[in-house]
This record gives sequence, structure tokens and C-alpha cells, in this order.
Amino acid sequence: MGESFEIVLRDILLRAHIGVAEQERKVGNEFRVNLNLRYPASEFRTEDLSSTISYADLHAIVEEEMHKEWLLLESAAVAITERVTTYWQQITELTIAIDKVAPPISGIVGECGIKYFWKKS
Repeated sequence: MGESFEIVLRDILLRAHIGVAEQERKVGNEFRVNLNLRYPASEFRTEDLSSTISYADLHAIVEEEMHKEWLLLESAAVAITERVTTYWQQITELTIAIDKVAPPISGIVGECGIKYFWKKS
């Protein structure tokens, strides 16, 4: 593929209603989302915003999908990936990590989450 750019959004913090337990979906929880994506450098034109991928638009998609009521983090990750890669078809790889900041599981003092890897075939 040659040269590429990687766009990174780190530590998007938001409250969402995602979880298997009804209480989690009712009360909500804090989540941390990290998004990394690649696109060919050949797509970029110096100082041309339309030739790159907007952080603000990426953030808006993440926020919209995370605010839906999901049972599983995997479902949210796939939905975000599908929207992002449909809108920006030049993307060749995407990784998204979604972590529940305070999981309601006794004995876990850190975050729990998933990481989803997508690569254009």
C-alpha cells in the first residue's frame, strides 16, 4: 500500500447506556473510546481539508452510536466502524477500543472493554 496517515482520537469520555444488565442500560456508565484509522497518504493534498478525515466528524459518529442503547460493546464498535468506513471509503484499517470505566463487577478495579480490528479486504 505504501505510505499512509493514521488519524487518532484518544480518550473520548462519555456516558452511555450499554450493558447486558437492565440496570446498566437504565443508569448508564462512563466509557472511554479510542479510535485509530489509516488511509493512503496519496489521498492527501496539502492544506485541503476535504482530502483528509475530520476529527470532529469522527467524534460525532462515535458519540451518536455510543448514545444508542446496546447490550454489547461489540455491537457499538461494529456500528461505529460501519458508519466511519462507509462515509470515508479511503480508510484501509481501523481499530476501535471501548472500555467501561467502572464495570459493575466485584473485584475489578480497572476498566473492562473490547478492541475491534477492521481491515479493508
